[in-house]
Amino acid sequence: MKTLTPAIILIENDEITLELYQRELCKSFTVFAFTDLKGVLEVVKTQDIRAVVIEPEINSRKGWDLIQSIHETFPNRFIPVIACSTRDASNTAPAPKVTRYLTKPVLPRTLREKTLEIIQEKDNFRKQS
Repeated sequence: MKTLTPAIILIENDEITLELYQRELCKSFTVFAFTDLKGVLEVVKTQDIRAVVIEPEINSRKGWDLIQSIHETFPNRFIPVIACSTRDASNTAPAPKVTRYLTKPVLPRTLREKTLEIIQEKDNFRKQS
């Protein structure tokens, strides 16, 4: 199904935070929201996903595995990943395959602006290639 606005995936295990972010992100995107990791790869397979916003610490750090799986399963699609985490980036190992790392608390508007920025950067890079 083709959407009129860019489609993104939002993965956040805290339902209140998920609703807060989803409400803001819906102003600019079609948002596929998840509170766990089930079904994410299927959506990536069937939709033109332009970015993934994820709390990588979800399910005992299984979000990191999902990021790796997305890139391994869809090697010909560059899908930017925004890690939006409660864990400070300086307290984690370097995050390969992560386009941007944001440390919570992140204002919903800031998250939307950063996501738009990353998608625009990707589009500009594609045009130059």
